[in-house]
Amino acid sequence: MAKFVRTIRNNWKKSTFGAVAVIYGINYGHEKYKVQQLMRKYCEEAVQYGDIPVPPTLKPRHVTVILNPAANRKKAKANFEKYCAPLLHLAGYTVNVVLTESEGQARTLAADVKDSDMIVVAGGDGTLSETVTGLMRAHGRVKCPVGVLPLGRTNSVACALLGLGREGTVSPGEMAAAAMAVVRGQTKTIDSIKVDVVQEEGTPPKPVYGLSGIRWGVYRDALSKQDRYWYLGPLRGYASVLFNSLHKEPIAAHVVFTHACDGCSRCYESRTDLHPTQQHRWYHYLVPSFTKKPPEVPQVNYQYVVNTKCGEVSELDLTGVDINISCPAVSRDSRGVRVSSGPLNPSWSEYVEEGWRRVRGELPTAQEQLEAQQLEIVPVTQLQENEEKWFSIDNEEYEVRHIRVTLMPKSVQVFLPQQPQTYYTLLERALLGCC
Repeated sequence: MAKFVRTIRNNWKKSTFGAVAVIYGINYGHEKYKVQQLMRKYCEEAVQYGDIPVPPTLKPRHVTVILNPAANRKKAKANFEKYCAPLLHLAGYTVNVVLTESEGQARTLAADVKDSDMIVVAGGDGTLSETVTGLMRAHGRVKCPVGVLPLGRTNSVACALLGLGREGTVSPGEMAAAAMAVVRGQTKTIDSIKVDVVQEEGTPPKPVYGLSGIRWGVYRDALSKQDRYWYLGPLRGYASVLFNSLHKEPIAAHVVFTHACDGCSRCYESRTDLHPTQQHRWYHYLVPSFTKKPPEVPQVNYQYVVNTKCGEVSELDLTGVDINISCPAVSRDSRGVRVSSGPLNPSWSEYVEEGWRRVRGELPTAQEQLEAQQLEIVPVTQLQENEEKWFSIDNEEYEVRHIRVTLMPKSVQVFLPQQPQTYYTLLERALLGCC
């Protein structure tokens, strides 16, 4: 024993490296084992759906998957084939996978989808926004349920549906949980936003639709440069925030908005979403319920609800290092589009701390915020000659311009996990054999 301790002491560098490698290997193997156990439970459940006979007069359920193979540093296709595709096939779906080859192509592919029971988006927030934009432009509505597989680098909508409280990359178990939400077939209708460019002359560009929101400011600019530090691997996001910490120029905008309204006598006639109806597809009547049904929500007669601020127009000047506009699907307990601004002049440590929070996928903190049904944002910040400024709509870059953002209530039907849970809760239940 003394000889062993003496050897460790005399070779402490090699011993330390070996101990770290062994601990990492044990944790990696244990994590792989837990994911395999979770996938096994999901596969067993998916087979129960696939074994249900289909009447001869009906066709098997058809799923169109719009997959962005470049998402999450080109890992999306491999993750889809490993953690999502097997569950869809075991459930008896006819799966048609369409790969995007260029930026913006998902809009065209979504508009051309025909005779499909559902559309599944395999990618990040940008791919999802392009798909919804293509459907809304082509048909004026999203005509079939949309599944969201979080295979991108930023997955705000999917993380909100899974109840994760963050918006970055997700684990393999969470990818499989999103695929099982499609298999189980429970849907939820969520709000989207419509973004129009306001200009006095010429034909304005076509509107863009989003489910996550709009980001504008120094944090967005810093994180958009993280790929420049590719040689730092997983630390490139932190380095991007740190190396751009001296560029903290505040931005300013004039906001004209109407207050958010859940529904009242003033807007009852113009809003068809105030009386949603439950939509069932033919296979819902054939598939037995393996999970507990959600409690029924009592209907509200909005003709008798009084809201004196409904339709009221207000104006506000926002100034800060960043301005964020979040959809209700991401901001959670929000009645409308949530607009928030960051601090005007944060210290260096406050800037770095907030930037690193966003690298970890945590939701941004806000100094001032409001909720609106519709708003116009007029940039006030003066641009220097040959200078360009950008903001992101669902993490897709657009030039900063005067825009109008309109809330589209109950416009997109998405698949929802029955009980949003954390990844570790799912793994624990799988290991206990009760998932």
